[in-house]
Amino acid sequence: MRVENGRLWGTLHDGQFEVRSVTESDLEEALDVLDRSFFLNESVCIACEINLPENKQARLELRELCRITALDGVSLLVKEVETGRVVSVSFNKIQFSPPPGEDHFFLKFRNESVKSPQARRLMDFMIEVDARIDVCAMYNMDCFCELMFLATLPSHERLGLGRSLAQFTIDLTRELAEGKGLEDIHQELRSKKPDAVTALWTSSFSQKVGKAINFKVLNTVSYSEFHFNGKRFEERISPLHKFCEHVIYKL
Repeated sequence: MRVENGRLWGTLHDGQFEVRSVTESDLEEALDVLDRSFFLNESVCIACEINLPENKQARLELRELCRITALDGVSLLVKEVETGRVVSVSFNKIQFSPPPGEDHFFLKFRNESVKSPQARRLMDFMIEVDARIDVCAMYNMDCFCELMFLATLPSHERLGLGRSLAQFTIDLTRELAEGKGLEDIHQELRSKKPDAVTALWTSSFSQKVGKAINFKVLNTVSYSEFHFNGKRFEERISPLHKFCEHVIYKL
């Protein structure tokens, strides 16, 4: 990850917005987008009560998850050119099978760094849904890029920014698979060649994004299956969003 001046991947809406790699200098602002949108409005955050004002600790723990994830060098953001504001972000993670006897990234972070029941429940949900389909075995690969958290400020929704970030995540992953663009990637990950992009689409909106850019649905799980604090997820989530999709874009 660069200190500043993140790589330019493209422009949107006649140059009004730039898609860039996340850098150290704009990481905090990128994390703030989560506080102002994702943690308040994303389906599983609502189901796990991460959106409630009193559960600040859960939001801080998930911010830290994203801060560490950004060190991989594969996260992207959208900046509004006129104001210089970060208005949309995709926190992406290079995933691979850990050495024997070690936990994978999400489980290790959950066990070592997450104390709040709300953030633990969200991570348990992610871990469980991921585990239902062994994408590496299914596609005979040992590395992939996970589009972990995708967020846009409410003031900039319906502009296709999230869809663009998902598409550029595919482009970035394809470069890495070809051994290109390694200068911004964490040194320990430069030998990895991801063969796919995966995601958990948790709303009907993100599911439409995935369908538009040809992600394949691997599994669908109903929110009626999951519980937190005495209620099924579906009791807190809007009826517009009935299930989560585990998806893949194979390069």
